[in-house]
Amino acid sequence: MIKQLQRIGNSRGIIIDRAILDLLNVPEDSSFEVTQEKGGLFLKPLSVKDAYEKVAGKHRKSLDKLAK
Repeated sequence: MIKQLQRIGNSRGIIIDRAILDLLNVPEDSSFEVTQEKGGLFLKPLSVKDAYEKVAGKHRKSLDKLAK
């Protein structure tokens, strides 16, 4: 499948077809981790729990200060 970059506001994006999201069982309100692999981009759906753990692990000290 070939997709074109499209203008989305001041950015560019690729629209992922509903059929592909359904095939992969990706909920509509999903967050994705984007990484570079082998000269391309890899999209990995994240659950809310996964996203929180990633942010909390990276910013633990700041979150602890905010909690005081």
